[in-house]
Amino acid sequence: MKKYYISLLLLLSLSELHAQSFRANLILQSGVSIPVGDYAGKNLQNGSFTLPGFTASTEITVLSANRWGGFIQAGFQLNPVDVGDLGYEKVVADPFLDDLYIRSEPFRVIHLMAGPARQWNLSNTISIETQLAAGIFYSSTPYQLYKPDYAMIADSWYEITASSDLSFALGAGVRFIYKLSPCHSLGIQGQLMHSAVSFEFNSLQGPRTDQRNITMVNSSLSLIIRIISPWQEL
Repeated sequence: MKKYYISLLLLLSLSELHAQSFRANLILQSGVSIPVGDYAGKNLQNGSFTLPGFTASTEITVLSANRWGGFIQAGFQLNPVDVGDLGYEKVVADPFLDDLYIRSEPFRVIHLMAGPARQWNLSNTISIETQLAAGIFYSSTPYQLYKPDYAMIADSWYEITASSDLSFALGAGVRFIYKLSPCHSLGIQGQLMHSAVSFEFNSLQGPRTDQRNITMVNSSLSLIIRIISPWQEL
């Protein structure tokens, strides 16, 4: 009798595992990163003066037979700085400054995000996938070189070195998918990510902390490769 109950328990366990079978996709994607809000702002107090740049990421998505699942994504963003507008705002803010020449590296953001995902079939070849995400940003301000032109003062160069911060981030995304074959698909993804960061600097007046909001919308082309497929398409 005991063996019967053990066998029944094993059968129920195997049935549960089969019901929870899943598939996994490897996703490679790149595209344009568009700064929004304060991150693209053109003011010296809160703005970062960033322009649209480049994004790339790698993602693994796991979906169960009912098409609920989760994902983990790692990627980076490079957003150049609008040095023309940045220089103009600094000249306007300083009555003794006649002109300002700036050279700048881009803002850099490395992200690691994960969360739930859900996929819907619109036809035999077209589907849509939505995601919610939480994770971390590793953000770095650009190294910048300044050459100010002050009235009746000799020109001199000075630099602003980069500062970095690790911060909590939230995001959401949607991906439209076109199936090329049982193992390969193409997708177009829109992804919104946001984080509040703190950058620390040392100045002549002492330590300073700049609070910045980093918000971006990424639009990427995705190559989707099936790496595990134990259940058939519904």
